[in-house]
Amino acid sequence: MSHHAAPVAPATEPDPADAPAPGSSRQAILAAATELFAERGYDQVTIRDIAARADLSPAMVMKCGGSKRELFLRSARITPLPLPDVPRSELGARLVEELLTRCRREAIEPLARALNLRLSAPDPDSVRQQFIAGFLDPLGERLGGDADARLRAELVVAALTGLAANTRIFNTPATDAAPDEVIRRYGTAIQHLIDR
Repeated sequence: MSHHAAPVAPATEPDPADAPAPGSSRQAILAAATELFAERGYDQVTIRDIAARADLSPAMVMKCGGSKRELFLRSARITPLPLPDVPRSELGARLVEELLTRCRREAIEPLARALNLRLSAPDPDSVRQQFIAGFLDPLGERLGGDADARLRAELVVAALTGLAANTRIFNTPATDAAPDEVIRRYGTAIQHLIDR
């Protein structure tokens, strides 16, 4: 489904002064919206869904949180994890290992979340900008900061996003059954992209 709404300013980091008070209705609404948009994407979430998750009425959600679009833009944040503090020669295997560990623990997978948010966002460019700033820029800098490093960073992130989709979206069984072998083989492929 295509979204042709008016452009919206890119999502920025929330101002701490605007943060909802702990235990408030607004905090419950934003937490519910964050979870639901990450789980289902924009199109599959309704104000009623957010209200049910927050244990509030739809009217209260609209009053405290605004429209579905406003809630998405406030809550749909991509929060990449810091790059592992390992020698560059070990980075490929460690990136794969950490991704698989998050999957086993059923922790949030930032790459799968970014993919889901981008595909369903009413303003896909805001998600794209967060993705670039959160994933590509730091890895590009870690790999040397030049144009070639940027290309290698993009290829690494693309490969890891594929693995994240495989494990989180498609739940493929062989990958889950043989994590050490996946780390060895896929880590080698990622390391090749890092080094060349």
